[in-house]
Amino acid sequence: MNKQAGMSVQFYLFFFTWGVFIPYWTAWLKTKGFSIEEAGWFVSLSLIVRSASTLYGYPALCRVAPLSQLARWLPFLSAVILLGFIPFQGFVPILVLTVLFAWTYPVLLPMNETIANMLAKEKQIDYGRSRLWGSVGYIVGLYVTGWITSRLGDASTLYVLFIGLIVVYLHSFVGVSNQFATKASTAANVSMRKLFKSRAFIWCLFVCILLQGAHAAYNSYGVVYLQKMGIDNSQIGLIMIVAVVAEIGFFYVADRFMANVPIAVMFFIAAVSSVVRWGAIYLFPDATVFIITQVLHAITFGLTHFAYMRFVNQWVPNAYIPSAQGAYASLAMGLGTGLLTILCGYAYAVSPQLPFLLMAALTIPSFGLVFLLHGALKRQPLPTTSTSS
Repeated sequence: MNKQAGMSVQFYLFFFTWGVFIPYWTAWLKTKGFSIEEAGWFVSLSLIVRSASTLYGYPALCRVAPLSQLARWLPFLSAVILLGFIPFQGFVPILVLTVLFAWTYPVLLPMNETIANMLAKEKQIDYGRSRLWGSVGYIVGLYVTGWITSRLGDASTLYVLFIGLIVVYLHSFVGVSNQFATKASTAANVSMRKLFKSRAFIWCLFVCILLQGAHAAYNSYGVVYLQKMGIDNSQIGLIMIVAVVAEIGFFYVADRFMANVPIAVMFFIAAVSSVVRWGAIYLFPDATVFIITQVLHAITFGLTHFAYMRFVNQWVPNAYIPSAQGAYASLAMGLGTGLLTILCGYAYAVSPQLPFLLMAALTIPSFGLVFLLHGALKRQPLPTTSTSS
C-alpha cells in the first residue's frame, strides 16, 4: 500500500471510531444509569486525562517504541479496556475504566497527525487529501452509530466502537510504514521546554485552545440537545453528518485555496465563524438553524485545524513535531474542552441553549491572540533542532 493510500485509510478508520465515541458516548453513559450532569463529568474527566496522556504520555512512548508499533498496540489495548465497561456498573468502576481508556485511545490522534505531518514535510503525501478521508470516516461512524442505536438502543454504541478499534489494529499491520521507527525515537529526545519558549507557538496554541474548546457544547451535548427536540437518533446522525460533509469539502480544496493565506488570517476567519455559529444556535433554538450552522463546521473546526497543521508544517522542525502534536491534542482538544464540558453540563441543566452562548463568548478573546500571533510570526518563532534543554 502506498503512503498516500495508507495514511488515508489510517485516518478513515481512526476517525470512524472518533465519530462513534465523541458524539454518542454521553448517551451511552446514560444507559448505565447516570444523569446528564454525571455523564458530563465522566466525559470531562476523560478529556482531562487525555490531555495528560497526549502531552506527556505520547512523547514518552515515542522514546521507547517506534510509531509503527504504537499504531498497532494502542488500538488493541484500547479495545481490551473498552470490553471492561460491559460487566461493570456503578460510579467507581466506570471512573477507573474511563481513566484507563482516556490514557490509551486518544493517543492515536496525535500519533496519526505526527505520521501525516512527517510525510507531508517530505512531500510524500498531500495532507489535505489524506485528512479528508478522516472526515469521511467520521461521517460513516456518525451515521452507522445513529442507525444502529435507533434500532438497538444507545447501549450498542460500545460494540460499534469495539469493532472499529479492532479494524484499526488489523490495518496497522499493512498501513503504517516501519520508516517511522528511527524518526519517532529521535524526535522524542528533544526538550519540549524549548518549544514552549516560542511566543508564536504559545499564541498559536492558545488560539486553538479557545476555538477548538468552543466545540465542547456541540461535541458532548449536541446529540442530547437534538434528542430533547424530539428528533430520532437516525435523523440526528444525518444532521451531524452535515458538519463533516462541509469539513470534507474544505479539506479537499484547502491545500489549493489556502496555500497563500497567512496563518493569522485563517485563525481570524475561524474566530468570526465561531461567534456566528454558536451565537446563532443560542439565539434561535430550532433544528433548522442548527442544521444551517452545521456548514460552519468547515471553518470553526476545519480551518482552525488546518491553520495549526500549516503552522507546524512551516515553522516546527521535525524533532519537535511529536511534542507540537501532543500539545495540540492535549490542550486544544483535551484539557480545554474537558474543563469547558464541565461548565457546559451545569449550563445545560439551566437551559439547553445556554452552553452555546458560553461557547460564543469564549471565542471573543481569540481575536486578541490572533493579533499577537501575527506579530510573533514576524520574528524567529521556534527553536532550532538542538536537543539541549
